[in-house]
Amino acid sequence: MNTKLKFLGLLSIALMGFSSCSNDDKKETDATTTGEEFVFSGGVNNPSANYMLTAGTLATGFTSANGNGAEITGNGRLFKNGFYYKIASGKLSKYKFEKNLLTISKEITLAGNALWSYWLNDNTLIVWNGTTSAPNADLTYNIVNTDDLSIAKSGTLTVTGLQATDKAIYLSGCVLNNGKLYLPYTVYHSGWTSTSVAYLASVDYPSMSNLKIDTDNRSGALGTFSTLMGGTIKYNNDLYIITDCGDRWGSVADKPSAIFKVSNGSTEINADYFFDLSTSSNGNKEFYGLYDLGNGKGITRLGKKDVLLTFDDYNSSDVFEYYVVDVVAKTKTKLNLPLSQYVSASPVLVENGKAYILVSSKANGNFVYTYDINSGSLTKGIEVKGLDYVNWISRLNK
Repeated sequence: MNTKLKFLGLLSIALMGFSSCSNDDKKETDATTTGEEFVFSGGVNNPSANYMLTAGTLATGFTSANGNGAEITGNGRLFKNGFYYKIASGKLSKYKFEKNLLTISKEITLAGNALWSYWLNDNTLIVWNGTTSAPNADLTYNIVNTDDLSIAKSGTLTVTGLQATDKAIYLSGCVLNNGKLYLPYTVYHSGWTSTSVAYLASVDYPSMSNLKIDTDNRSGALGTFSTLMGGTIKYNNDLYIITDCGDRWGSVADKPSAIFKVSNGSTEINADYFFDLSTSSNGNKEFYGLYDLGNGKGITRLGKKDVLLTFDDYNSSDVFEYYVVDVVAKTKTKLNLPLSQYVSASPVLVENGKAYILVSSKANGNFVYTYDINSGSLTKGIEVKGLDYVNWISRLNK
């Protein structure tokens, strides 16, 4: 089976039902396990299952999945204002999380084969079918008010670039910037290599009208292959979007991974800006994710080519380094952190001048490191126990 298809199949299975983690006989208690301000998500490998668990602080102590948290399934990792949102089988379900229990509040049916999801603000979620198979090039969306779980608008956008001999289109981002919704996407050939072209669709929001599509040949696979990853930063109202030309995901053999710029209000990729990440990394194209630190800086992860040797290494080996990139100076600086595992991850939470960086390491355990954005200092914080890997960190309650 094609490795990309294999992973997407496993992701769909691993991402549905809820139960308490492990068993109460092994429950570990600590002051950090009693709070519900922050949420982690991760999994165990045998038998395969995914869990969410919470902590009251990220600075110290530990939280454990042994007897704590809840099992989760479905597509996406959607945590907001004390609720968990599950997308599965064409439905969006809203669950309240309290004291390690998930209690359903409401469930609605969505239009289309709902898979991909993105927050537009604290109470607006947009859910897409996310993929199309040739010759279909229609992207179906649902805009949902999560306060009452009502659909504000649904519809379809038809994008370009898909040829009859191609395999599929994958939506690889969705970001709102000053009244425009930007939608990077990737066109895959029949052999799961992608076209050497970066595609960017945009529409006016909230009308979802005035569809424009721009292309650029300097890189391909604009955005990120997983909705779990951030892929953009904003600076001076301009938008910067990473590309993923790595060997097994974006699979763009003849183009570097890079960062593009979309100027404020524009529907086109800026032809005068190009940050070639691969050239500054000895040709390495294995860049995944981009997380906004403010002031034109962000965090990305880079897979080490000398240890990233097989498809399984993307998820089961410590291969990823962390870098701070400056999109104005076009520089990157390596952070002194252990290597991390699991490619499909959202390992960075930014708030109040700090970046909380989740490092899930087979060799060194699962820890959160606090990065002071102004000073550049790193401090080791909370440990996450009881899971083979942890690939999500965010705030659950304010």
